[in-house]
Order: sequence, then structure tokens, then C-alpha cells
Amino acid sequence: MSSSLMTRVITAVVALPILICSIVFLPQFNHLAFAIIVIAANSIGTWELHNNILKKKIDVPFTGYLGILLPVVELLNNYTLNIPGLVAFVLAALLGFAFLVEVLHGAKDNFFGSIERISATCLTLCYPSLFMVYAIRLCFLFKGPNLILIFLAIVFGSDSMAYFSGMLFGKNNKGFVKCSPNKSIAGFIGGTFGISIIMTVLLVIFPGMLNISPLKMFIIAFPTAIFGTFGDLFESMLKRSAGVKDAGVVIPGRGGMLDCIDSLSIAIPIFTMIYELLA
Repeated sequence: MSSSLMTRVITAVVALPILICSIVFLPQFNHLAFAIIVIAANSIGTWELHNNILKKKIDVPFTGYLGILLPVVELLNNYTLNIPGLVAFVLAALLGFAFLVEVLHGAKDNFFGSIERISATCLTLCYPSLFMVYAIRLCFLFKGPNLILIFLAIVFGSDSMAYFSGMLFGKNNKGFVKCSPNKSIAGFIGGTFGISIIMTVLLVIFPGMLNISPLKMFIIAFPTAIFGTFGDLFESMLKRSAGVKDAGVVIPGRGGMLDCIDSLSIAIPIFTMIYELLA
């Protein structure tokens, strides 16, 4: 086993139990402990996107950082205000403010880079922050830790099964996506179908885990696993565009926080919305 893989395994062995314990043993106030972890991870990931990826090519203004507020607004809204569409309103206000900032300060280069700066700002306002709003929402959908744990099991399980499926059967079908040439068709199929089948079987064996049928579990798990893969590919594309290997260095063996939450952030809206529709 290579030293980098060993470091990655050690990090997972240390970090995952901490995350799981925060969900299982600290469920108070609708999983406030997990929500705080989500907000912290989102804040670090946004900083990495802003400073370590986008700034390699674009002078992104400070307004991109404001997306960090969105999961916080969702958390406070669920606890107190309960205003429908509040996050969408705040996002629209932040976008309007970002546009105004560019109008006022874009003259520094005679507005030559205004389109690039506004585009980068819109990206940092929405990714990963807007997606992670659904992780906060997930805390309020189901009493107990099962729903959050099942989501994490789908995304992490799909990633692990894709890795091993790719090692076993992906030698001759790699490179179908240029931004991540080590990804294989066999890995994609093994990861998405494999974890979906496993979660469905688990619900057959333990029907009390969630208030849904095994068929609905498959309907939830399959697109969640697919979009988790999309999240990984999307971040790989961003890093390749900027010419960087990792988003940061805060996670030994993994790189940056964004490298750890890329799959989670894109998959969580799909998981949450489909569960709400089917439950």
C-alpha cells in the first residue's frame, strides 16, 4: 500500500467515527452538532474554491464568500422564522449585491474582466453553499440518525465500491471522462448499482430503518449515487481548469475540504428532494 493511500485510510478511520458519533450520540436540537460540522466544512470549502482554485485564473471579489451565509440562514429559519423561500430570497439579494459591487468597482480594468468575475462570484455563491443548504434541511426531516447515516452510506459506499470495481474490472474502460482519467465505466456501474442494491436489501432486512419501502429506497439511492459521481467529476474539472491537484491541504491524504465534500454537496439535494417526494 502506498504512503498516500495509507494516509488516506488513516484519515478516514479517524474522521468517519467522529462524524458518525456526532450524528448518533448528539442528535439534540435536530442534529445541531452535525449542522455545525456542515457549516464549518462548507465555509472551508468555499474559501478553498475562492482562493485555491478560482483565483488561479480570475481575480474573484470578496462577494463570493457571502454564500457561506446560506446554510446558516437555512438553519436559523428552521429553528425560528419558518419563512418559505427565505434562502432563495437571501441568494437573490446576495447576487444583486454582487452585481452592484462589480458595477461600482469593475472600472479598475475598464470592465474587461467583469463577465469572468461575475461568473466566478455566482459559482462561489452557489457551490457548495446552496447545495449544502439541503444538508441542513436533512437534519429536520427525520427524527433519529438513520436518514443522515443512510445518505452518507450511499455516497461513501458508492465511492468505495466504484474504486474496487474499477480496480477489478476497469482496466480496459478507463478515461471515458477526460477530467478524471482514472475513472472507469466498470467503476461507475459497480458504484451506482452496487450501493443501490445493498441499501435496498438492508431495508428489506431492517424495514424499520426508514418510513419508506425497499423499492423507494432504490429510487432514492440510485440517482443519489449517480449525482455523487457527478460532484466528484465537477470538482475535478474545476481543478484541472485551474491547474491544481488538490483544493487545499487541510485533510491529510485527501487534500482540501472541497475534495471531501464534492460528492456530498451535489448528491444531497437529490437525496433530500426525492426522499421528501416519496416519504
